[in-house]
Amino acid sequence: MAPRLLDEKSLRAREQQVIDAAIDFIQKHGVENLTMDKVVNAVPFSKGTVYKHFLGKEDLMLAISNHSMAILADLFCRAAQFNGCPRERMMLVNFSYLLYAILHPALFKTGQCARSPNVYGKCGGERLEQQEQLEFKLLGAIHGIVEEALATGNFTLPDHMNIQQVCFANWSIGHGTIGLLSDDVEQCEGSNGLIVERELFNQNNLMFDGLQWAPLTKDYDYQAGLRKALEDIFPGELLLIKRLGRDLKI
Repeated sequence: MAPRLLDEKSLRAREQQVIDAAIDFIQKHGVENLTMDKVVNAVPFSKGTVYKHFLGKEDLMLAISNHSMAILADLFCRAAQFNGCPRERMMLVNFSYLLYAILHPALFKTGQCARSPNVYGKCGGERLEQQEQLEFKLLGAIHGIVEEALATGNFTLPDHMNIQQVCFANWSIGHGTIGLLSDDVEQCEGSNGLIVERELFNQNNLMFDGLQWAPLTKDYDYQAGLRKALEDIFPGELLLIKRLGRDLKI
């Protein structure tokens, strides 16, 4: 009997099952221990079937990265469409990144691994093209907020910076704060006792006030606005976080 040919939807579902198994393995054992053989052992498919979907470990890593970027792009776009001033929406985007890190810790931790040239050089063109499209979507949401702030007069670019540099500063503060205050990082005297959501809020306001992005903290209650925005835009994510045994302390 000839093997049953799967339609496109079934192939995508099978591929996602392999990706999910790899993410589960990373969560339990760490990305450094991930191998194709271990992934094959975790799924009900043969080694040959798995390799029909992925060229190797690097291609699988990029697929995981694309999966994570699709989740993040959805969160960013929802935050960017919130009915608030540009600065408020930028802060909401940054907090959507925190929601992502809490709900998908394995994806947050492995994000940088897929950026190495070694990974890119061993991946299929279709997957690389997909990542490029997802990056464009992510960056578009952030750049659009800055562009609107400039157009409305809420913000003026410093002479020594362009929009890309502002967006990078914003991303680096969020990624650094979340990463340094992660439960997986041993805390030092300088960070011991700090709560990630409170410090993310503080770091955002320090940067935006420093850039003179209006309204300034002294002129607007960003704390109350952020709480309401999170409840309005991300009720499902907040419920999932609560089921993990924690609430955001903003």
